[in-house]
Amino acid sequence: MSAVTTGALAPLYHRDFRLLLAGFAIGQMLMPLQFITQILWVQATAPRDIWLILVAFIATSRGLGALTFGLYGGALADRFNRQHLLLLIQALQILMTLAIAALMYAEVGGVLGFGLFFLLTFLTSGLQSIDAPTRLAIVPDVLGQQLTPSGISLNQVSGQIAMPIAMMTTGLMIDQLGFSGAYAASLVGHLIALIFIGLMKYSPTHSASRPAPGPYGFGQIKSDIKVGLQYARQQPVILWTIILLIMMMGFGYPATASLGPTWVTTVVGVPIPKMGFIVMFWGIGSLFAAIILARFSNMVHRGALIGFGAVLFALSFLVFVLGKAEINVMIGNFGLGAGMTTLMVSSTVLIQHIVPDHIRGRIMSIFQLNMAFAQLMTMPVALVGQWLGLGIVFPVLAYLTLAVVVIVLLTQPQIMRAKVIQSESA
Repeated sequence: MSAVTTGALAPLYHRDFRLLLAGFAIGQMLMPLQFITQILWVQATAPRDIWLILVAFIATSRGLGALTFGLYGGALADRFNRQHLLLLIQALQILMTLAIAALMYAEVGGVLGFGLFFLLTFLTSGLQSIDAPTRLAIVPDVLGQQLTPSGISLNQVSGQIAMPIAMMTTGLMIDQLGFSGAYAASLVGHLIALIFIGLMKYSPTHSASRPAPGPYGFGQIKSDIKVGLQYARQQPVILWTIILLIMMMGFGYPATASLGPTWVTTVVGVPIPKMGFIVMFWGIGSLFAAIILARFSNMVHRGALIGFGAVLFALSFLVFVLGKAEINVMIGNFGLGAGMTTLMVSSTVLIQHIVPDHIRGRIMSIFQLNMAFAQLMTMPVALVGQWLGLGIVFPVLAYLTLAVVVIVLLTQPQIMRAKVIQSESA
C-alpha cells in the first residue's frame, strides 16, 4: 500500500473522517470551557459553609448522568444509525446549554436554583455518555480497522490542540463575559459540530444499525447491555484494562480535574484570569502525547503504552499536590495530560482491535464508565477535604493512585503484554 493509504495522516484523506474529526475537536474545546465555568460559578455563588460540597456535586451529577445513561448509550450505538444518533445528541446539547446559561444569567439561587442546575448538569452528562461511545464506535465504520489506530490518535491530536486554547481563554472569557456569557459561547461549538456531522455521507455497515421490528423496549435494552457485560468479563485484557482505569481515575481524577480548579484558585492562590494559563499545561501535555501517538500510530505494544501512561499519570499527580506552587501545578498538569492521553488512546485502540463491530458500542460504553466512577468519587473526596483540608487529602490520594497502578500492572501482566497486530488484509 502507498504512504497515502497507510501513513499516520492517511485517515485525513477520508472526507467523513475529516468532518468527524472537526466535530470531535470542537467537543474537546467545549468540555473545559463548560466544566470550569460551572465550577467557578458554583464556587462564587454558593454559601461559604457548603461551597466545596456543592462544587463536588457538579461532578457527582455528571457521574450519575454517565452511570445512568452510559450502558444505554452503547446499546443505542449498536442498534441504530450512529450518525443520526450523534445529530440528535448535539441538538439536545444545544437546548441544555441554553438552559444552563439562562440559569446563570438569572442568578437563581437557593435550593430551587441549585437543584435545577444540578438536574441540567445530570442530563447534559447523560447525553455526553451516549455521544462518547457512539463517536468511538463510528471511527472504524468510517476508516476500517487498519486505519483506526491512526484515526483515534488524530482525534486526540485535534482535541488537544483545541483544549489548551479553551483552558487558556476560559478565565479571560469569564472575566469579560461573566459566567453566563462564557457558558453561552459554547453554543457556537455545538452548532458547528451539528453541521459537520450532518454533512457526513455515512452509510452504516454493521447489521446492528438496522433496528429490529417493533419498539426498542427496556427488555431489549437490558438484554443488549447484558451481552456487552458478559463479553467484557470473558476477555481478561479488556476487563483488567477497564478495572485499571476505574481505580486510577477514581483516586486521581477528583483531585486533579473535578476539584483541580478549586485547588489552583484556593490552595495555590491563582487568580481566575490567570487560572486558565496555569491549567492549560494539562492540554499541552495531552497535545504532546497525542502527536507522538499519531506519529507512531502503528506501534504494536499498546499494552506497554497503557502501563506507561498509568504510571506517568500517578507520578504527575504526586508532583501536582506535593508542592503548593504554580510550577508544581504546571509540571504536574503536563504529566497528567500526557499520561491520561497515552493511557486512553492506547486503551481505546487496543479494545477497538479486539472487539467485533456488532458489540463495539456496548464495550466502549463500559470503557467510558471509568469517568462516571471518577466523577462520583468527587463527593466523598470533597466531604473529607472539607473536614481535613485539601492539603491533607490530596497527597494521600496521590500515593493511593500510584499504589493501585503498580499493584494492578504487577498482578495482571497480560495488560503490559497486549499487542495490536494488523493483518495485511485489514
